[in-house]
Amino acid sequence: MYNIYKSTNTIKEVIRIEFRENISEKELDHFQKSVIKIMNTEYSKLSFLQLDKEDFVSHIFFALKEVKEKYDINKNVPLIAYANFIIKRRILDYAKYLKRDKRKITLKLINSYRSSLTEDGQTYLERDIEKFSLEKSEELERNKNIKEMINHFIENDAQGKEAEIIKMLYKGYNQREILEKLNIKRKEFLVCKEKLKNLFKGFIKVSTNI
Repeated sequence: MYNIYKSTNTIKEVIRIEFRENISEKELDHFQKSVIKIMNTEYSKLSFLQLDKEDFVSHIFFALKEVKEKYDINKNVPLIAYANFIIKRRILDYAKYLKRDKRKITLKLINSYRSSLTEDGQTYLERDIEKFSLEKSEELERNKNIKEMINHFIENDAQGKEAEIIKMLYKGYNQREILEKLNIKRKEFLVCKEKLKNLFKGFIKVSTNI
């Protein structure tokens, strides 16, 4: 069985070459680990599609090249969050293509051998066709990307008590409760909300332009 880890060093080197001038050494290391994690996770998730190992890895390379060409720092979306989004999106596109191709082959087999299929065999084929729900996958990936983007902002860009404000917002606290518990002024709270709003605007623009 193909060991996807053999490609990690090459991927890391590509990331270093392409992005070392854009981010710090610490961010570069985080970037590499993030991409490798995505690559290993997605390869495992899509293994039922009988992936071509070289083809899969090549999509990672092309996605990284796309990130390098399209990333715009003025859109207020962190590079790593943007890269993760692009890579997952391209893997999803690849999976769609494989699923369509697999469906065509499967349906052809069903039509050709319908009379000889057993009940168990038919169930297995149907399960293969429906196994990968693209709509659900897209929704999960989008939510995951948003969460990663917010975490990146909290860890790298948040100032003062902005990290605590964001965490409390997502726990359901209202404005009054946050002001009282953190002992901050309303202006500080509104500035944080505006930053969060701009962050989401940038993410939405990136998503709709892909």
